[in-house]
Amino acid sequence: MPCRRKGAKFELISEFERGKIVGLREAGLSYRAVAARVQRNISTIMRVSKQWTDEGRTARKSGSGPRNVTSAPDDRRLVRMAQTDRTASSRQLAAQWSTATGVSLCASSIQRRLLQRGLRARIPLYRIPLTQNHRHLRLQCANVHRSWRADWQQVVFSDESRFNLWHHDGRIRVRRYAGERHIPECIIERHSR
Repeated sequence: MPCRRKGAKFELISEFERGKIVGLREAGLSYRAVAARVQRNISTIMRVSKQWTDEGRTARKSGSGPRNVTSAPDDRRLVRMAQTDRTASSRQLAAQWSTATGVSLCASSIQRRLLQRGLRARIPLYRIPLTQNHRHLRLQCANVHRSWRADWQQVVFSDESRFNLWHHDGRIRVRRYAGERHIPECIIERHSR
Protein backbone atom coordinates (compact mmCIF):
# COMPACT_ATOMS: atom_id res chain seq x y z
CA MET A 1 0.00 0.00 0.00
CA PRO A 2 1.70 3.24 -1.06
CA CYS A 3 1.90 5.40 2.02
CA ARG A 4 3.93 8.32 3.23
CA ARG A 5 5.44 8.05 6.69
CA LYS A 6 4.17 10.99 8.74
CA GLY A 7 5.07 10.92 12.44
CA ALA A 8 3.83 7.59 13.74
CA LYS A 9 1.23 7.09 11.00
CA PHE A 10 1.12 6.50 7.26
CA GLU A 11 -0.72 8.84 4.92
CA LEU A 12 -2.46 7.29 1.91
CA ILE A 13 -1.89 8.69 -1.56
CA SER A 14 -4.84 10.72 -2.75
CA GLU A 15 -6.41 10.31 -6.18
CA PHE A 16 -5.04 13.72 -7.15
CA GLU A 17 -1.48 12.67 -6.30
CA ARG A 18 -1.88 9.40 -8.23
CA GLY A 19 -2.99 11.36 -11.29
CA LYS A 20 -0.12 13.78 -10.83
CA ILE A 21 2.36 10.89 -10.71
CA VAL A 22 0.96 9.37 -13.92
CA GLY A 23 0.96 12.77 -15.65
CA LEU A 24 4.57 13.52 -14.69
CA ARG A 25 5.68 10.06 -15.83
CA GLU A 26 3.92 10.50 -19.18
CA ALA A 27 5.58 13.91 -19.52
CA GLY A 28 8.90 12.05 -19.57
CA LEU A 29 10.23 12.65 -16.06
CA SER A 30 12.26 9.93 -14.37
CA TYR A 31 11.08 8.05 -11.29
CA ARG A 32 13.56 10.00 -9.15
CA ALA A 33 12.39 13.39 -10.50
CA VAL A 34 8.72 12.50 -9.95
CA ALA A 35 9.50 11.28 -6.42
CA ALA A 36 11.24 14.56 -5.65
CA ARG A 37 8.29 16.60 -6.97
CA VAL A 38 5.55 14.71 -5.13
CA GLN A 39 7.73 14.01 -2.07
CA ARG A 40 7.14 10.26 -2.08
CA ASN A 41 9.40 7.22 -2.20
CA ILE A 42 10.66 6.03 -5.57
CA SER A 43 9.10 2.61 -4.92
CA THR A 44 5.72 4.29 -4.49
CA ILE A 45 6.12 6.13 -7.80
CA MET A 46 7.09 2.88 -9.51
CA ARG A 47 4.12 1.02 -8.02
CA VAL A 48 1.58 3.68 -9.10
CA SER A 49 2.97 3.98 -12.64
CA LYS A 50 3.14 0.16 -12.99
CA GLN A 51 -0.50 -0.06 -11.92
CA TRP A 52 -1.33 2.54 -14.59
CA THR A 53 0.52 0.73 -17.36
CA ASP A 54 -0.67 -2.78 -16.39
CA GLU A 55 -4.27 -2.13 -15.39
CA GLY A 56 -5.02 1.30 -16.86
CA ARG A 57 -6.25 2.77 -13.58
CA THR A 58 -4.86 4.61 -10.59
CA ALA A 59 -7.66 4.10 -8.06
CA ARG A 60 -7.25 1.69 -5.20
CA LYS A 61 -9.05 -1.62 -5.53
CA SER A 62 -12.43 -1.68 -3.86
CA GLY A 63 -12.33 -3.70 -0.69
CA SER A 64 -8.63 -3.17 -0.18
CA GLY A 65 -7.47 -2.56 3.34
CA PRO A 66 -8.00 -4.51 6.54
CA ARG A 67 -11.20 -6.47 7.00
CA ASN A 68 -13.57 -5.68 9.84
CA VAL A 69 -13.53 -8.21 12.65
CA THR A 70 -17.19 -7.56 13.37
CA SER A 71 -20.17 -7.78 11.05
CA ALA A 72 -23.21 -5.48 11.00
CA PRO A 73 -25.19 -7.69 13.45
CA ASP A 74 -22.14 -7.77 15.73
CA ASP A 75 -21.99 -3.96 15.63
CA ARG A 76 -25.67 -3.75 16.59
CA ARG A 77 -25.04 -6.15 19.46
CA LEU A 78 -22.11 -4.01 20.57
CA VAL A 79 -24.33 -0.90 20.54
CA ARG A 80 -26.90 -2.73 22.69
CA MET A 81 -24.15 -3.70 25.14
CA ALA A 82 -23.02 -0.08 25.36
CA GLN A 83 -26.59 1.14 25.88
CA THR A 84 -27.32 -1.32 28.69
CA ASP A 85 -24.28 -0.12 30.65
CA ARG A 86 -23.75 3.45 29.52
CA THR A 87 -20.88 4.13 31.94
CA ALA A 88 -18.76 1.18 30.73
CA SER A 89 -15.43 2.15 29.20
CA SER A 90 -14.16 0.75 25.91
CA ARG A 91 -11.87 -1.65 27.76
CA GLN A 92 -14.73 -2.93 29.89
CA LEU A 93 -16.85 -3.41 26.77
CA ALA A 94 -13.95 -5.28 25.13
CA ALA A 95 -13.77 -7.63 28.12
CA GLN A 96 -17.55 -8.17 28.03
CA TRP A 97 -17.38 -8.80 24.28
CA SER A 98 -14.61 -11.40 24.56
CA THR A 99 -16.45 -13.30 27.32
CA ALA A 100 -19.75 -13.19 25.42
CA THR A 101 -18.49 -14.11 21.95
CA GLY A 102 -15.05 -15.64 22.49
CA VAL A 103 -13.57 -13.23 19.94
CA SER A 104 -11.05 -10.69 21.21
CA LEU A 105 -11.60 -7.13 20.08
CA CYS A 106 -9.40 -4.20 21.09
CA ALA A 107 -10.80 -1.15 22.87
CA SER A 108 -9.97 1.20 20.00
CA SER A 109 -11.99 -0.96 17.56
CA ILE A 110 -14.95 -0.87 19.93
CA GLN A 111 -14.66 2.88 20.31
CA ARG A 112 -14.45 3.29 16.51
CA ARG A 113 -17.53 1.09 15.93
CA LEU A 114 -19.55 3.01 18.53
CA LEU A 115 -18.48 6.35 17.05
CA GLN A 116 -19.57 5.16 13.59
CA ARG A 117 -22.99 4.43 15.06
CA GLY A 118 -23.17 7.86 16.77
CA LEU A 119 -22.55 6.72 20.36
CA ARG A 120 -19.98 9.05 21.89
CA ALA A 121 -18.52 8.99 25.40
CA ARG A 122 -19.46 12.30 27.00
CA ILE A 123 -19.35 13.89 30.42
CA PRO A 124 -22.70 13.11 32.07
CA LEU A 125 -25.17 15.54 33.51
CA TYR A 126 -24.98 15.46 37.32
CA ARG A 127 -27.90 16.18 39.57
CA ILE A 128 -28.49 16.09 43.29
CA PRO A 129 -31.07 13.51 44.37
CA LEU A 130 -33.98 15.60 45.67
CA THR A 131 -37.02 14.35 47.52
CA GLN A 132 -40.37 16.16 47.54
CA ASN A 133 -39.41 17.70 50.89
CA HIS A 134 -36.16 19.07 49.41
CA ARG A 135 -38.04 20.60 46.50
CA HIS A 136 -40.60 22.19 48.83
CA LEU A 137 -37.84 23.71 51.01
CA ARG A 138 -36.02 25.08 47.96
CA LEU A 139 -39.21 26.69 46.69
CA GLN A 140 -39.81 28.28 50.10
CA CYS A 141 -36.25 29.66 50.16
CA ALA A 142 -36.66 31.10 46.66
CA ASN A 143 -39.97 32.75 47.59
CA VAL A 144 -38.46 34.29 50.74
CA HIS A 145 -35.44 35.73 48.92
CA ARG A 146 -37.30 36.83 45.78
CA SER A 147 -37.47 40.48 46.90
CA TRP A 148 -33.75 40.79 47.77
CA ARG A 149 -32.81 42.78 44.67
CA ALA A 150 -30.05 44.91 46.26
CA ASP A 151 -28.65 42.04 48.33
CA TRP A 152 -28.31 39.65 45.38
CA GLN A 153 -26.16 42.21 43.53
CA GLN A 154 -23.47 41.71 46.18
CA VAL A 155 -23.32 37.91 45.67
CA VAL A 156 -20.83 36.38 43.24
CA PHE A 157 -21.76 33.03 41.69
CA SER A 158 -18.76 31.18 40.33
CA ASP A 159 -17.75 27.76 39.13
CA GLU A 160 -14.34 26.19 38.69
CA SER A 161 -13.00 23.97 35.94
CA ARG A 162 -10.31 21.31 36.09
CA PHE A 163 -7.68 21.00 33.38
CA ASN A 164 -5.49 17.89 33.32
CA LEU A 165 -2.54 17.78 30.97
CA TRP A 166 -1.03 14.35 31.53
CA HIS A 167 -3.30 12.12 33.60
CA HIS A 168 -6.85 10.86 33.34
CA ASP A 169 -9.18 13.01 35.40
CA GLY A 170 -11.10 10.05 36.85
CA ARG A 171 -14.43 11.34 35.65
CA ILE A 172 -17.09 8.93 34.54
CA ARG A 173 -18.16 9.16 30.91
CA VAL A 174 -21.60 8.22 29.58
CA ARG A 175 -22.12 6.80 26.10
CA ARG A 176 -25.02 8.59 24.48
CA TYR A 177 -26.32 9.91 21.19
CA ALA A 178 -26.53 13.63 20.48
CA GLY A 179 -29.62 15.10 22.15
CA GLU A 180 -29.84 12.43 24.87
CA ARG A 181 -28.27 14.50 27.62
CA HIS A 182 -31.41 14.81 29.74
CA ILE A 183 -32.74 11.26 29.58
CA PRO A 184 -32.62 9.47 32.96
CA GLU A 185 -30.13 6.79 31.81
CA CYS A 186 -27.54 9.50 31.06
CA ILE A 187 -27.91 11.44 34.32
CA ILE A 188 -25.81 10.56 37.35
CA GLU A 189 -27.14 11.47 40.78
CA ARG A 190 -24.70 12.33 43.54
CA HIS A 191 -24.68 14.55 46.59
CA SER A 192 -21.62 16.65 45.79
CA ARG A 193 -19.64 17.43 42.70
